[in-house]
Amino acid sequence: MEQKLDLRVIKTQNNIKNTFIQLLHQKEFNHITVQSILDKSLINRSTFYKYYTDKYDLAESIIQDILKEFSFFLDERFSGKEKDDLLQIIKNVYDRSYEKKEILSALWTINTDSIHLYDDMQQLLMDKYTFYMADHTSANKDLFEYRACIYSSVVMATLKYIFDNNDPNMSQKIIENINFSALW
Repeated sequence: MEQKLDLRVIKTQNNIKNTFIQLLHQKEFNHITVQSILDKSLINRSTFYKYYTDKYDLAESIIQDILKEFSFFLDERFSGKEKDDLLQIIKNVYDRSYEKKEILSALWTINTDSIHLYDDMQQLLMDKYTFYMADHTSANKDLFEYRACIYSSVVMATLKYIFDNNDPNMSQKIIENINFSALW
């Protein structure tokens, strides 16, 4: 039986996560301490350690949630939909990412041996693209990895471009200008 989380637990965890993201916008990851998270979130040390072992565990927890959601959107993106549906799905991915801009851009700044969200998202794009193309095309399989690299680089650069332009309508402008045949 699935156990429901207490509303206080959810609020506390969200407070810790939101505080951590705010701190990432203010200083580098290596300058953030558990104490700075405690001070800003107004919680005590035992509360923090009840949910996370350290700041790395906290970052990895947030990243795992993001990657799960991103993977879900990519599964939908590579579901073999018709062109019009596909463009709407791509727009939805960009729009949803824009809604999480503050979180994503903060976490993209972390680049350690174990934490590297930007690279993880790019790798997930490469994997999903390669898997899809292997099942849906008779094109030269020797170049799948190359095409996946180009595709994932373009998608991630587009996300970064949308974030940097701080325009919630940018994804619509980009979708309207996609040369669909160039995607394949």
